[in-house]
Amino acid sequence: MAPTDVTATKQRILDAALEEFGTYGLAGARIDRIAKNGNASKERLYAYFGDKVALFHAVLDADFVEAMECVEWVGGDIPQHAVELFDAMTRKPHIQRMMIWGQLQGEGPRMRKQAEEHSSWLPRMAAIRKAQDDGGIAAHWNPEDLITLIFGLVFAWVVAPGIVDNQSVDAQELARRREVVREATIRICKP
Repeated sequence: MAPTDVTATKQRILDAALEEFGTYGLAGARIDRIAKNGNASKERLYAYFGDKVALFHAVLDADFVEAMECVEWVGGDIPQHAVELFDAMTRKPHIQRMMIWGQLQGEGPRMRKQAEEHSSWLPRMAAIRKAQDDGGIAAHWNPEDLITLIFGLVFAWVVAPGIVDNQSVDAQELARRREVVREATIRICKP
């Protein structure tokens, strides 16, 4: 009998958990469905991840790292960065959903700590400060607040009540939203 591929089994569980948590959140997610959809036993799932909260954290952490790394930092060109982040989040809506669920579950401090410990954090802050010093970005902004505002713009159509999300609109509307993100970021950053 061939040995079980632990890595493949863990990944199937994580993939199933991503879908489950992204759809139902932590409270509504069911371990039975995750195990079934991940083609694994509940015992295997618990052996790899401990419990439901730990599995939620594993998915949230992986998605948060992916969000931090999905767009290469482009120095002080904040509007371009915002548009690239919008495009990346539109292509990967599961990341947006998990970050929103994380916030709703009170995981904001955990995600903030991850952001600050990520290798891209300090260079991002330094690039914003340099752009401010060079006159390209309004000097009154705290760089962290500026990043927060950009995420708010990028996530706007996912969290605004009564608005159709970015996956459910045609290409013309998506392009319009993309330009809204660009224009709003330009106006926010304007010195």
